[in-house]
Amino acid sequence: MSLQKTFIENLKFYRKSEKISQKDLSIALNKGFNYINSIECGASFPPPNVIDEIAVLLKIEPESLFIKQRTHLPTNEDFKTKFSDLLKTELTSRISAEIARFCDEVM
Repeated sequence: MSLQKTFIENLKFYRKSEKISQKDLSIALNKGFNYINSIECGASFPPPNVIDEIAVLLKIEPESLFIKQRTHLPTNEDFKTKFSDLLKTELTSRISAEIARFCDEVM
């Protein structure tokens, strides 16, 4: 995979992780509203100073945009959002079943 493709994949991932639209990121960079779109579709590539600005806005280190990822693991916040209720329900169910089984054995 080329460096540009790696950058694009990471830009998309981190931008979406922060729930920032292409348009909002473009505006935050004081660029045209479709600036990030042109980067993400491979039509242009940002200069180093803009890469630094993008990283600040995405709350990451600039080099994170260039590290080839096998897969993007969910962030802690994604995990909490998606799985906290499910885990609470599953654990409560298992604990209740264990308590009931223990009580049946003791009595």
